[in-house]
Amino acid sequence: MRTTLVVLAAVTWAFVGCRGCDQVQKVNPLIRVAPPEVDFGKVKVAQSATSQLTVFSEAKAGLLVGPVSVEGAGAAAYAVVNSPSSVDLLSSAPLSVRFTPSAVAAFEAELVVASNDPQHLATRVPLHGEGAMPVMTVTPECAASSHCTGTATVVPPALDFGAEPFSRLLPIPATALPSVSVVNEGEVALTVSRLAIEGSDATAFTFPGFGSLPAGGLVLDAGNGFNLAIRFKPTSELQAAYQAELVVGSDDPDHAEVRVALKGTLRDNLPPVVCANIVQVKPSDGSGTVSYASKASWVPLLVAPDGGYDFSDTREITPGSDVAFSATSDTADLTACTADPEDGRTGLTYLWELMASPPGAVAPALGGAATPQASLRPFATGPYRVRLTAGDTQGHLTKVELEFVVRIREDLVAQLSWTDTPGVDLDVHLVRPSSATVGAPFSGVFSWFSEGTAGRTSGDINGFANGLKSQPGSIYDFNWGDDGTADDPRLNLDEKGSGALVENVSLNYPENDPLCDGGPCTYKILVHYFHDARQVGSPPPCTVGGACGDGDACGCGSGARCVANDAPAGAVPAGAGRCFTPPAPTVRVFLRGAALPARVIPLDSLSPPDSLVVPAPCQTLYVADVVWPERGAPTDGGPLADGGSSATRVVVRGADGTGRVTAPEVARFGVRQASSLQCSPNDSSSGVAWYVEAP
Repeated sequence: MRTTLVVLAAVTWAFVGCRGCDQVQKVNPLIRVAPPEVDFGKVKVAQSATSQLTVFSEAKAGLLVGPVSVEGAGAAAYAVVNSPSSVDLLSSAPLSVRFTPSAVAAFEAELVVASNDPQHLATRVPLHGEGAMPVMTVTPECAASSHCTGTATVVPPALDFGAEPFSRLLPIPATALPSVSVVNEGEVALTVSRLAIEGSDATAFTFPGFGSLPAGGLVLDAGNGFNLAIRFKPTSELQAAYQAELVVGSDDPDHAEVRVALKGTLRDNLPPVVCANIVQVKPSDGSGTVSYASKASWVPLLVAPDGGYDFSDTREITPGSDVAFSATSDTADLTACTADPEDGRTGLTYLWELMASPPGAVAPALGGAATPQASLRPFATGPYRVRLTAGDTQGHLTKVELEFVVRIREDLVAQLSWTDTPGVDLDVHLVRPSSATVGAPFSGVFSWFSEGTAGRTSGDINGFANGLKSQPGSIYDFNWGDDGTADDPRLNLDEKGSGALVENVSLNYPENDPLCDGGPCTYKILVHYFHDARQVGSPPPCTVGGACGDGDACGCGSGARCVANDAPAGAVPAGAGRCFTPPAPTVRVFLRGAALPARVIPLDSLSPPDSLVVPAPCQTLYVADVVWPERGAPTDGGPLADGGSSATRVVVRGADGTGRVTAPEVARFGVRQASSLQCSPNDSSSGVAWYVEAP
């Protein structure tokens, strides 16, 4: 009873003490719960999501909290994880709720928070949540745009890798392999728990660069996925067909396991696929280089024709041009032709060969013959054939041939060539009709620059005269016809020790010579033995004199000719000499831009072959006359603007009825110093060292 009395006394004192004081108001607790509503969104069935709320005491009075519960139809899916029993005045405390859906459905409930706030004895917070499941899709893919060569089927899921060789040096890039796309199309995370290849041929199929799944599986958020490339490689050269299954396992209850059928077959290693092109032509006259290397130029060449390529009418190639070949249609794409179907260009070998060239001339050498790009400088006019062979590491070879024509599209072309005497320099001469005198076979040869209205034209185009005309400041010309240069002759090639052993001179509109106005006119073709740089060692001696003239056999034997040690000016060569093998020239005459000669001298069709030589240095061989129709004669529909006439004739000098040259016509122009095979000028009446006919 003593304690009760103390309490009552205190209470009595309080009331007594307040008598006459201002009235004191009581402060009530005040609660606020934030947020006022909780939405858990979509949560995977049987998994949990927790949301934290905050209970605030917003008055200067102690706040008592509890009990805290969940009410409503979906209350079973929610649980209060922790809640405060009290909150200090003007303070806060956390409150957590966990949502664990048991099914794919929406769960609605209310969190009820009781307190000693007289105005909010029960604070209600709406709770929303939805149970969801991931949705796994497994889609086989093999897009042609990625250079994938297999096939993919979506229903039922399957990949067919097609035929694959047992061995490759260069694996197919992962981006070009067949693959499967694994995507989570659900609204909650998907766990891929298994990736495996099963079946008796499982070892033939692999995942390049993928590795393995992480512990616990690979988690894919909603909308995410990955692409799994699959490589097929036959495990034996004795097994033809392979089958297996890709197994993808996940926690998608409707697609817990997806199987993709895999199959492939063994094929033989394929030979290289070859294409080739003449990609560039650089003419020898200094005119612009022509390129045929564009993509548009390559498009019609990517599949080689059965008979090979024929560039005869699509590539304009003149004698002495630098011709570039290529086996590479695309330098950036290593799988573009030329390439091996298995290994691209890895390990590929190349061999370019000159299979055919115009007869009678030294065959040019191919540069870069063992590389994808080769080069050639053809000098002789006529058809050529080049072969490209590409080989792979398995020993397969693919061959393709390229044909083209070297020509000059002018009316009259005279080509001189010789093959058996490298080191010899022969010159071709073309003499215009109005420079020659009837009845004088060698008239007009080495015509001085004294013709024409300005007295500076030569009627004989040859290497020596062309060199004088080409000197800086020269006033000389070869104005053979009408005004302008369209009908002037050109020395297209001058051998000059290059080793090509080919010279070429051409003329357009031969009918423009004044002598062609009244009837057919004659152009002379001759060959001058200009220089001999052969290292002959110790040739057998011989003697020139009497019945043995300079350049005659004189008992030398084996086709050799006796060449006098000295061929002085004003005298017939005589005395001691040496036996040399004379050069054997061949002259081909082309008419109106044709690729094939109208006449070959000596005839290459004779059996046994005819023999034609230039006997000794300084001597000039009169080879042929080209009889050209008069100006205005009917044309024969040739490829050039003027057309020409079908009456053009090539007359071989000294030939008998069978075509053999039995009476060659030879004269000497120039002199030889003692023990020299160099032919030097023997006239200076013009003030310039020059050549005139000598005894």
